[in-house]
Amino acid sequence: MVDLLSPFLIKAYVAVLIMAATSIIGSISVLRGIAYMPAEAAHTALGGAALGILLGYVANITVDPYVVAAIFASITTLFAGYVGRKGGPEAVATALAGALTLGVSIYAFVRYILPAQLRVVLDGYLVGDILLLGDSDIVTLSILTIVCMLIFAIFYNEIIYVCFDPEGAEAMGMNASFYDFMIFFLIGLAGSVATKTVGTLIVYALMIAPAITAKELSRSINGMLTLSVTLTLVAGYGGLAFSIIFNMPSSGSIAIFASAIYVGTILAKRLAPKR
Repeated sequence: MVDLLSPFLIKAYVAVLIMAATSIIGSISVLRGIAYMPAEAAHTALGGAALGILLGYVANITVDPYVVAAIFASITTLFAGYVGRKGGPEAVATALAGALTLGVSIYAFVRYILPAQLRVVLDGYLVGDILLLGDSDIVTLSILTIVCMLIFAIFYNEIIYVCFDPEGAEAMGMNASFYDFMIFFLIGLAGSVATKTVGTLIVYALMIAPAITAKELSRSINGMLTLSVTLTLVAGYGGLAFSIIFNMPSSGSIAIFASAIYVGTILAKRLAPKR
């Protein structure tokens, strides 16, 4: 029988709480009209992790690949934000496509030249396992998440305003570009957090699916953010319970729960008789 209070499960419980907090940033990306960006940030973080592992291997020094991944993802999203300020949404998408290509190319190249034991470490960022997080991982993820939430809480009104009406914010004398860059930076950090927690491949399911579902069901911004966190918790703990009961992959089970909630909500709204 599985011990529900075993250390690896307790760390998984904490990781779900971390993902629930970062789902708020996923909601902001949806409101900003760049729902694809957390997933793109996660893929570029994969290239950053590869560079971190390569640096440690070549220089024979201790390097936390996740720190390099977080920095890499944040710089990438800031660059996309800068390009977007100059060229609009299409320019953002183009910049992210280039960054995604670069990140995945770095991953593929570095993986080829690394020894087998380090390839396993690198592949852990591609398909993560929330049950394999270590104590240091939880500490690092918690610190980054707290930083994200503090920045978001302090500049909540400005961030929401810029999401909806950047031109109006500029007209009112706000430094809209600064807050826009802040949004992109937060998305980069949140995407890297999700990469370490559940892996690159299923970041979209866990960061964006709850946010889109919450948007469909909510009538206010606060309601959307609250519901997004709630749905992420339901998907996280529901997926963990499913994986324990049926001996299934934990991160994949969580993603399936999040996706099922989204698909079920969309179908129910579309099929329900209109009043």
